[in-house]
Amino acid sequence: MIEIAVALLIVCAAAIYWYARLFPAGWSKVRTTVGLSAPQPTIGKGCGGCSGCDRSGKGGCH
Repeated sequence: MIEIAVALLIVCAAAIYWYARLFPAGWSKVRTTVGLSAPQPTIGKGCGGCSGCDRSGKGGCH
C-alpha cells in the first residue's frame, strides 16, 4: 500500500512540474488562485557596468 502511495506522489509531482514548465501562464493563475505568491521576474544586469566588457559589439566579457 505504501508503494502505491509513493508512486502516486511521484506521478503527481511530475505532473505538476511539467504543467508548470509547459504552461507558465496557466501555472501563474493556479498559484494566485490558491493563494501562493507568483515568482518575481529577475532583471539581469548584464555587463553594462563592468570594466572588463568588450563594448565593440563582438560580445565578449571578461
